[in-house]
Amino acid sequence: MKRILLGTTLALSVTLLSGCVIAMGNRDLGQGKPFTPTLGQELSDLKKARDAGALGEEDYQAQKKRLIDERNRK
Repeated sequence: MKRILLGTTLALSVTLLSGCVIAMGNRDLGQGKPFTPTLGQELSDLKKARDAGALGEEDYQAQKKRLIDERNRK
């Protein structure tokens, strides 16, 4: 049980940190605006987290819906 929890925590940490590194490394330095990932990039990262076991199917679907709903409100 501890191995599964540790693996899940590690997978989620790596996924989240890689997104942070990408966001930090892709700033538009001329404008000073931070990188904003596209909906496709966010959905892809979310799917990777689910595939890595960091998210269950129910959480994946809820977060996917949240991302899509947020973008539709803009």
